[in-house]
Amino acid sequence: MNKLVVILLFTFCLTAMAQSNTELIVKNKIDHITSLAREPMVCEHPNGTLFVSGYRNGSGSPQLWKSNSAGKTWQKVEVGTTDQGAIGNSDVDLFIDVKGNIYLLSMTFSKLPENLENFDYSSMKGERIAVGVSKDEGQSWHWKTISENDYDDRPWITATTDGTLHIIWNDGKGVHHVVSSNEGETWQNRPDISTKGGSSFLASGYHGQLAARVTPLSASGQKMDEGIDLIRLSVDHGKTWKDVAIPGNRTWTKDFSGVPRWVEPLVLDEKDRMYLLWSEGETLKLGISKDYGTSWEEHNIAQSRDTLYFPYMEMSEQGILCTWVSGFNENIRHHAAILNIEEGNIQINTLEPQKLDIWSRIPIGDYQRSTGGEYFPVIPLKNGNFGMVTTIQNSKANREGFTWWELVFHKF
Repeated sequence: MNKLVVILLFTFCLTAMAQSNTELIVKNKIDHITSLAREPMVCEHPNGTLFVSGYRNGSGSPQLWKSNSAGKTWQKVEVGTTDQGAIGNSDVDLFIDVKGNIYLLSMTFSKLPENLENFDYSSMKGERIAVGVSKDEGQSWHWKTISENDYDDRPWITATTDGTLHIIWNDGKGVHHVVSSNEGETWQNRPDISTKGGSSFLASGYHGQLAARVTPLSASGQKMDEGIDLIRLSVDHGKTWKDVAIPGNRTWTKDFSGVPRWVEPLVLDEKDRMYLLWSEGETLKLGISKDYGTSWEEHNIAQSRDTLYFPYMEMSEQGILCTWVSGFNENIRHHAAILNIEEGNIQINTLEPQKLDIWSRIPIGDYQRSTGGEYFPVIPLKNGNFGMVTTIQNSKANREGFTWWELVFHKF
């Protein structure tokens, strides 16, 4: 294993946490009341059309919406029927390649029964991974089943710079990997990326790299592999892989006690630097490696009296985009920030913490505020601004759907 050299920063270094003369503010915030869209994903088509997906346990086919008006209005996209293979009601991922082909990845999970009295939630499990491909901006779809095994869980899709498509997922028996070199027409099995652990995140680089975050939890939390907590890195378009040790201190639990953990995102920039975002309780931390994980710098990104958890991260030309959640129950807030890094200094532009209309998924008992899932996405937009999507989940008020946010830099 590579030697891990970690530079610990125990305080908010004034140079690394310098306040700027800009802030992140909301330009547009549009609620789309439709069916429930948990753990949403969002992409922008080369022609500027926005696409959003998110899951609802009671649905039969995956859900997708599009906007041709910069997010002001949204229309449902028909992705096909279950007979055509459009099957899924759980975790989604959404990817659009340079040609404008749309890839909608969807997981199937056990459906909740109508009568929840004495129901054994531990009996629920993943059942399938399917991918839909549209080459005409969502007008028609072709579906393929990637896996149909018990405990199939948390799929991701991306492409390396040679155009090869990559899908990973887990089922309690390792992190599995399939590829397509013909725009999703056919898929070929590759050796498992890891024989143990969960598929926590998948990122592609600018020069053929592919990085998978492998964590102890898998199979929708049914399996825990102690000691598996690393990055698997490929620098040859996913053909060969090596272990990369990670910085920081973290504890994983099957019941989400302590610091809730699921997705732990990583990204690579055009200079081949690798970034990892994680929580250590009341501190959100960013790791930076310039040598593919042989050594890491650690920087504090946010601190709070509340627990910080469920981070998400994307790369953009203007900096690193990230989101996270803080607090529990009535104290839950959703956060977003843009990180600009120059010569080791980090300029952080944060959005005012948001108190959202997200409540318990099942309106029984103590109806509490909720997170809406284990992550929420933010992406760069072609107009130079940033797009973010959060869940609307308030069944008591008959409000379910998603919120589209357009964020901008504001100078003061």
